[in-house]
Amino acid sequence: MQQTEKKSSPVAAKDSLFVQLPWRRWVHSLLVTAMGTLRVSVWVVGLVAIAVLALGFVSSHKALPVTNSKLAVGSVLSVAPGSTSSDIGRMLEEGDLVRDSRMFSLLSRVLRIDDRLQAGEYLFSPGMSLMELMRRLESGNVVTARVTIREGMNLRQIAETLASRELVDRERFLELAQDEALIYGDSSPIVKPYASLEGYLFPDTYVFVRGQSEEEIIKRMVARFVEVAVPELERRADAGKLSLHELVTLASIIEKEAMVDRERPIISGVFHNRMNIGMPLQSDPTVQYVMAERRAKLYNRDLAIDSPFNTYKHRGLPPGPIASPGKASLIAAAEPADVQYLYFVAKGDGTHVFGRTFAEHVRNRRRVGW
Repeated sequence: MQQTEKKSSPVAAKDSLFVQLPWRRWVHSLLVTAMGTLRVSVWVVGLVAIAVLALGFVSSHKALPVTNSKLAVGSVLSVAPGSTSSDIGRMLEEGDLVRDSRMFSLLSRVLRIDDRLQAGEYLFSPGMSLMELMRRLESGNVVTARVTIREGMNLRQIAETLASRELVDRERFLELAQDEALIYGDSSPIVKPYASLEGYLFPDTYVFVRGQSEEEIIKRMVARFVEVAVPELERRADAGKLSLHELVTLASIIEKEAMVDRERPIISGVFHNRMNIGMPLQSDPTVQYVMAERRAKLYNRDLAIDSPFNTYKHRGLPPGPIASPGKASLIAAAEPADVQYLYFVAKGDGTHVFGRTFAEHVRNRRRVGW
């Protein structure tokens, strides 16, 4: 049988020749390697992107503060020159602005902004995201004002002090402070029988940011009261004889009567003794609180003012505080001195003379020139 010769395809021969040539084989190998590398690179880029997104999600979650809706207030953070992202992260965590300082520091380095975080004072609002915090820290200094609210100031005096620094609108501040429902709704952080926040704006030195709302400023001062005053009163409460509101009310009267710290527990003892026997407190500052015109000396017509705050006409404590008491007066209200005094009269130098009986009180008044 005759064997026929098998002809090869010109195309196949050409491809075979293409592959067989040394330089063609090199080009072919390079193309194959490049395509494989490209596929690997796409996978790597995809994995990196997913990792970055996951890191961002986890970091953002860990950076969110655990917010107490009743006490959520803006925080002012002071960043000193030379602070690292780790330093700033720790300050943010200590201020309950982020949950994990390490995540803040890590993400700031990943985003390459750790060396662009600037020194200065910043206002951070509750619930700000991690990226919002970082953008704020990149922005530079903000304008702040340091204000001291003194012990014994009432709402009107606090409003005037803040308004004089152009931090609040006086009338709006008073409207909000006299009705806590306008700020907290039905979730007040303090249980008390009426709406006014008189006595609950804690006297202290504050750093406020210009442009902060009146609500934020009031919430900051109330939060300070809850932080400082509430633990002191709860620790010293006398077997529930007086409620927290009653203790704050009494402390506000002590604050207005006393000028020397050592006398605060004694004056508290006088008022406790009077309440125990049903005797009116007869405190001049409670009458002055409701007078349209404030005078240091009261007349008989002033003592007849018809107001529940007039402790000459009404026995027991007035409905609420008459000023913001400081820590010393709060402690004195809860821990009165064990004394037998029922009377005291001012000597004119900031101190008082105390008496056990009315006859002794009359002699003391004559002695000091009243």
